[in-house]
Amino acid sequence: MVDVKVLIVGKDRRVGAMVKALAVEVAGFTAVTGATLGFLSENGFYLLHFPSLSHAEDFDKSVSKYLPEMLATITGVEILN
Repeated sequence: MVDVKVLIVGKDRRVGAMVKALAVEVAGFTAVTGATLGFLSENGFYLLHFPSLSHAEDFDKSVSKYLPEMLATITGVEILN
């Protein structure tokens, strides 16, 4: 399992929705488990879960391609065994 932390500038829920949509497109709905509006409002980021490093890398490329860094930035990747 690979967790990816995505900072959502201004805790903007619409940007968060775009980030979650990209994650679902890459790895399905399990990627966004726990990524709720309440979590975003409290923390300013989403922690997304990918089944492999290649999925996480694909997601990273998608965020870079479709969302400018001023809206959403991947701030960390943690590989869990």
